[in-house]
Parts: sequence; C-alpha cells; structure tokens
Amino acid sequence: MQGKPLVMLLCVLYGGAFLAGFNENLVNMALMSIMAEYAVDSITAQWLVTGYMIVATVVVTCMAFFYRRFKLRTLFFSAAALSFAGSIMGLFAPSFAFLLIARLVQAVGTGIFIPLMMNTILAVTPKNKLGTYMSIGSCMITFGPAFAPVVCGGIVTAFGWHNVFVVPAAAMAILAALGFFFVKNLEVGRAHLDLPSVALSSVALFALSFGLAELAHNTIAALASLAVAAIVTAVFIIRQLRCAHPLIDLSPAKSIRFWPTLLLATVAMMSTFSMSVLLPLYFEGALGTTAFFAGVVMLAPVLANTFITLLGGRIMDKHGEWPLLPIGFAITTAGFIVVAASAPQLSLPAMLVGSLITFSGVGLIFSPSQTAGLRTLSPEEHPFGVALSTTFVQIAACIGPSLYTGIMSSVQTGSLETGVSSQLACAQGFGAAMSVAAIVAGIGFLTAFAYALAAKKRTNAACVRQNACTLDAGLSAIMETDPYILHETDSVAYAMQAFVEKHVGGMPVVDENGRATGFLSDGDIMRHLAEQHPLIMNTYSLIALTDNASFDEKLRELMALPVKSVASSGLVAIGREANLEQACTLLAQHRLKKVPIMQDGKIIGTINRADIIRYAMSQAAGANANVR
Repeated sequence: MQGKPLVMLLCVLYGGAFLAGFNENLVNMALMSIMAEYAVDSITAQWLVTGYMIVATVVVTCMAFFYRRFKLRTLFFSAAALSFAGSIMGLFAPSFAFLLIARLVQAVGTGIFIPLMMNTILAVTPKNKLGTYMSIGSCMITFGPAFAPVVCGGIVTAFGWHNVFVVPAAAMAILAALGFFFVKNLEVGRAHLDLPSVALSSVALFALSFGLAELAHNTIAALASLAVAAIVTAVFIIRQLRCAHPLIDLSPAKSIRFWPTLLLATVAMMSTFSMSVLLPLYFEGALGTTAFFAGVVMLAPVLANTFITLLGGRIMDKHGEWPLLPIGFAITTAGFIVVAASAPQLSLPAMLVGSLITFSGVGLIFSPSQTAGLRTLSPEEHPFGVALSTTFVQIAACIGPSLYTGIMSSVQTGSLETGVSSQLACAQGFGAAMSVAAIVAGIGFLTAFAYALAAKKRTNAACVRQNACTLDAGLSAIMETDPYILHETDSVAYAMQAFVEKHVGGMPVVDENGRATGFLSDGDIMRHLAEQHPLIMNTYSLIALTDNASFDEKLRELMALPVKSVASSGLVAIGREANLEQACTLLAQHRLKKVPIMQDGKIIGTINRADIIRYAMSQAAGANANVR
C-alpha cells in the first residue's frame, strides 16, 4: 500500500489514536466536580482513570491475538462502537458506579486503537522512516491530552462535567464515517486466545494498582495486594513461557536490544500521564483556578511535548538512541526537580516553567524509546513487540496515577492534621509526589545512558562489519586477480614491450619474493633519457633526436638495464582491507587508471577505474530493478 490510500488510512488511524489519548484524560479536569457531586474522595475518584487504564491494558495484551486473527476493519469499527457507547453512557451516568462502567467500556476501544495504529505503521511503512511515522502517532496520542484539558475544562466550567462526553461521541461518529471509506483490510492469519492468561493479567494489574494507591493509607492491605500482584504476575509469565498459544509471546523480551526500552517507555509514560492527572488537582486545589483555566495553562507544556516528540522522531531516524535518550531523561528529571521545589511556593509561573521542561524531556524519550526497541525485531515479532511495548505503557499509566495520587493524598492528609491550610496541604502533597517522580526519572536516566551507549557501540561495530563485508565483496568482484607486474631483474626493453602490448603506461616492480619495491612508468624512462640528454624535454624532442648516433647508443644501454635501476622507489597502492570509496579517492587524487592491491607487502591484484564505473552502474541498475 502506498500513495494516497496509505496516507488516508494512517490519517484515520491517527485520528483513532488522538481520541484514545483524549479519552484517557477526559475526566481529569472533572475530578473535582465528580468528587463533589458523588461525595467521593480523590482515591476513589482516581479509579475513573486507573480503572480505565487497567481495562485498556488488558485489551492491549490481547491485541497480538486480535491483530493476527481479525481484519483491520473489524477491529477499527469494534473499537469505534465501544468508544461511542461508553461516551453515551457517561453522558447520562446517574451514579458514580455507572460512570465507572462507562469509562471501562470506553477503555476497551482505547485498548484497541493505539496498538492497532502501531501495528499498522510497522506493517505498511518503510523501516528507515519508522521513527518519523511512530513519532507522528505519538503526537496524536499526545494531542489528545493536550486538547482534553482545555476543551473539557471549558465544558466543565460552562455546561457541567457530564457534557465532556459529547466531544468523543461526536468525534467518533465522524471518524467511523471516514473509516468506512479509507480503512482497508490487511492480511491476517490464524491465532488463539488464552483466556486464563487474560484473567491472570487482569488480576495482576488490579492488585498492583490497588496496592500502590493504598500504600500510603493502608500499608498492610497495600502490601498484601502487591504480594498478590507479584505472585499472579509470576504465574502469568510462567504460563506465557509454557503455553502453546501465549497471550503475549515473550520472546522479544529476551533480547537485550529490546527489553530495556520497555523500562524506558514505562518511566516516560509514568512521567507524562501522572503529570496530566496531578497537575489539574494542584491548579484547582492549591492555586484555586477554575477547571478551564487549569486546562489552558496545561496546554502550553503538552503542546511543547507534541512539538518535541516530532523533533525526537526525526533525530531518532538520523542519529539513533545516542545521545537522544540520556538527554531526554536528564531534561525530564530536571523538570520534576523544578516542579517539586516550586510546588510549596504556590507560584504559577514557576510551575509552568517546570511543566514545560518535564513535558519537553518526555517528548524526546517516549516515542524514540519505543522505536529503538521495535526496529530491532523481525516483522514476525512486530505484533508481540507492540503488545509488550503498549502493555508496559498502559501499566505505567495504571501505576503512575495510583502511586503518585496515593503519595499526594497521604502527605496532604498529614499536612492537614498539622493545621496548615488546604491549599498548602495540597501543594505539599503534590511536591512530595513530584519528588518521587524525579527519583524515578533519574533511574530512567541511568538506564537510558547505559542502553543508548551500548546501542551506539553495537551500531558502530555493525557498520564496520557491514562496510568490511560489502566493500570486500566489491573489491573481489572487480579487481583483476592477475596483476601486471615487472620483476626487478627484467630489462627496460622487456618493460617497454610490455607497456605496448598491454596498453599501459607503467607497472609495479617486485623483488624475487614477490614483494613490491617500486614502480616503472614511461615517464621514468623519459626522465632517465633526459638526464643523459638535457635537450630532451618531451616526446617530440625524443623523436627528433632518434637519428643521433650517441642517442642510439645511450638508448641501447638503457634498454639493457634492469628495471630496478630506473624505477621509482615509491608505489601508489591500496591495501586489501581498503574499501571502494578509498580506491576511488586514490585513483582520483593521483589521476591514475589502475592501482595495485596489496596484502602482506605483496601485490595480489589490480583495480581499474573503468571496472569500478561498470560495477557501480550494475549495482545502480540492480537497485532500480528492486525498487520497481
């Protein structure tokens, strides 16, 4: 698939990813209003976010099966229908429980849309542009959260929080209409869904999220929940390794080139998604802003993240992981430090600067981290790599808000008990959560530094091996294995006859062991005669003096001499380990038609300018044929 059909297909899938990101942050600006209407606390309210992400993550783990089993149109329209239904349910939700169910229905659609987009990009786009296309997809996911705070904040302030669901419902209806025309099916195969693995992943994610959320409030229950999560996760992994049809094929995770990128993407997602959830709580709870104003303020850092994400994708395509990933994590860590230090000061400008730094840093690491891992996999492993990558990202979106909201709530409660104002207590809780986030980002920096440096070394080594193999094959294909040579004991007369017969103007000279000692050219013969006869300046002068008896005598003497007495000591040659580019440079610099190839001091062949040109033309013709 190429041209306009490819562009339109990707545009529709990018639109689905945009709505997926929009829906993830749909209720963030409404949490304060929802808490007030349904009389629930922040821990309960955040399950509208965490529960959503848990369901989306479970669906993501099944996407390797869905993508191989069902057609692209079937998956797309199923996701659209579920997302639309969840939005309508949320619009008319009469209770918190019904609202939570609506969010979970929405989450199924989101869990399909994002990996569907990523798998399709891997299937239909050229690998050398993978970073760019993936970064555009990441931008679409980021654009959703960028516009969600502004749009939803304005709707909450003007029309009430229920109406935030009107936007995704209307947008999904339009996107489904476009998908009817532009979404085309790709090739599918046979696949099996392991239901016990689905159940295990669901229990593990819920236990992990619950344990992190309660860690600061009910330590015993939290530790018990985390222990259950660890045990169930271990059982899940064992089943994937032993099951005939695993839910997620863990083989990509065995590669040192792939699995560290899962950790990097997880830290990146924890950073950006947690900020998306906690910043509105800080703006409204500590600074006393409206939901709409909070959304407008958040628009700047999220849009900066979007722009930097595009830049990060381009850098990734051109230069790879080093030093992009370490720099991105360093910037993210610095941003969290600024945010944590500024939180108790209740300073909006300082918080805005810190947020800009943090979101910009994440823009350099999120999509490039995923690209770095996925491009190391074979096409057959892509669905499993995408499933693993997206699963870890969704897990990060689950545990990030749970962990940081729990820390924020715990510190906030403790501060209120000491008698500080509610605004300052909120700020202190937020600052504590961001301090932990800075530590996590710092760990990400150390991991990224080691991974990117190792990737750079592997790339350099691979380039050396590839160049050696390619260029060695090129020299072998075009060099003349029977080189023209003269022995030191050959006469000049023999050399001149060889020049005429072989149509050359010079030959290398070798000793009795075959080692090169110099070079004899027609110019060397001319200079030797010129030394004997100063009037000889050029070929015409030589012809004019051929009748001179003394000249004939000198010429006979010269022709009887061994070539080593006339040849130049210097030899322009190229080593066997050299490449075609170096050979071309040598021929051009010295304006030669041929150059001998040396190995261990011996001449093993000759490379010819005309042969190089013919070889280059044949390679170009073959490349064009492959393109056609």
